[in-house]
Amino acid sequence: MAFTPETYQNFVAAPSVGQSRLFPQYWGSRTDFDIIIIGSGMGGGVLADDLAERLGTTKRILVLEAGSYLYPTHVYNVCRFPNSAVARHFACKTFWQQGNENSPNYIHEQPQLNFGGRSIFWSGLIPTVQGWELEFFPDAVRSDLTGGLLNKAGEKMNESATLGATAQAIVSRLRQSPLAQDFSIQETPRALHQPYLSRDGVPKDQFFTEPTGVFNTAELVINQLGLTPGMNNPNGPGLHLLLNHYVEDVQALGANAYQVVARDTLSGQARIFQAAVVILAGGSIESPKLLRRSSLYGTLPATVKPLVGNGLTDHPTTAEVNTFVTNIGNVPIPRDSHAKIIFYSRGRRDGNNQTRYPFNVEMNVNHEYWHLRENDPGAEEPMGGGGASRVDIKFSFGNCIYGGNEIKPAPPFQYVPEIAFRNLNWADHLAGSRFPALAGWQKSPTEIFSVLNEVTYQIFSQFQIHGQAARPENEQWYGQNGKGFGRGTVHHAVGTLRMPFRWTYDRSFEPISVVDQDLRVVGTSGMYVCDMSVMPFSSAANPVRTLVALALRLSAHLG
Repeated sequence: MAFTPETYQNFVAAPSVGQSRLFPQYWGSRTDFDIIIIGSGMGGGVLADDLAERLGTTKRILVLEAGSYLYPTHVYNVCRFPNSAVARHFACKTFWQQGNENSPNYIHEQPQLNFGGRSIFWSGLIPTVQGWELEFFPDAVRSDLTGGLLNKAGEKMNESATLGATAQAIVSRLRQSPLAQDFSIQETPRALHQPYLSRDGVPKDQFFTEPTGVFNTAELVINQLGLTPGMNNPNGPGLHLLLNHYVEDVQALGANAYQVVARDTLSGQARIFQAAVVILAGGSIESPKLLRRSSLYGTLPATVKPLVGNGLTDHPTTAEVNTFVTNIGNVPIPRDSHAKIIFYSRGRRDGNNQTRYPFNVEMNVNHEYWHLRENDPGAEEPMGGGGASRVDIKFSFGNCIYGGNEIKPAPPFQYVPEIAFRNLNWADHLAGSRFPALAGWQKSPTEIFSVLNEVTYQIFSQFQIHGQAARPENEQWYGQNGKGFGRGTVHHAVGTLRMPFRWTYDRSFEPISVVDQDLRVVGTSGMYVCDMSVMPFSSAANPVRTLVALALRLSAHLG
């Protein structure tokens, strides 16, 4: 059967006027390219941009994107609809699973297939993977990431310098507390630098740096289409783009070339292209599906085949616990201020070689002021607290690859497989499997919640409300009234085409992986992967900076 727009429920396959005005699609007669990238999201889009920047005058580079052009920019602030609701509206049902969200085996949300991928709906936060987490990565990869690539990734995404004077002052006070022994306390940079306005239209000091716009990979690729020769000479070198082209197969052409079979979702026509290098960048769900259904799959080593699609892993995160505050020491926290702060675990070990705190703590001050759409100076106070500022925290754990999760093979000639995913909402599963592998913890759910409450108490005790130490609102602590862990989603899931990895924090690296440390598919000469699926570990922090760094690393490897 051939792919059609109806194959994936909610899949958008449509041209737009904005698309035709903003950028050209490839209309040349040649079908040969030097590099073909399948997917335009955070991995594929950054890779295409960097390759075009460096090699666009000599190499022919083609980006194939299954989805359509949905928006002219990042959508986080386009309207008063919550960003999560907009993302769900465009989520495509590319898999099915047993049970429902209350069952033990269930992964939440669905991926988006569109120009720019998930970067269109991303919240713009750019946290950083930490040194203790990078011990789960191969030595060469870890060395390159810490040697400057993580910093370059931040620059690529328009990383902010600071969120403002109040955020700086809060961080300074927190660093003077005992918490600094176990946590590196930092402002969380954002790609989205919003100019919050006072009533007379004058910007406040919430952000010190104002770049030209919001980061997303669709804009990167659009800019390159106008900057490299490909725009004016479709049969020459440069970056080229085709939207609405779903890749159905990748075939080997001899020892050092590949043939890519794509389906035009608007016309139904099959199109065939050739390249010496092909990069899968469709994400942790789509890339393993494509590799498994491809003609190339049969040529992979027998040891590699069982790993394709196996190990889909997300990082466990808790629900939020919040409080209301007026100050931290002598630093006032006015109701119209904003801060996003992360307590990065330093990964310290105890006497039993267990990681004391295998998690980060994410803290928001008046988090509704992230959103420009919410920033109405004339509106009434959006949240309660009697004029006090709202502070909420949540805990994000790292997670080793879990082999019990799997994207199962789709039926012959079909596209929608079953996914088996162990729901992270179940504390007994985390206590019995995930946290021992991650940190050597041998703690019951009650003991785990006790650790979280201890840290919560330490953080909230640094703040005051009208002269009294801050406490959780309504004394809602972890382990009670639904204050536990979330389900896990496809958005940060990793591992389905993983690089060299290890199952637990105290074991050596496994000898077999799907891609090597250069992201080349094992057993091939020129097939690579550049998306979340290659990661050997689900970091406590949002993995987007790590992926961008890996894309820059792969670009350098390719020339």
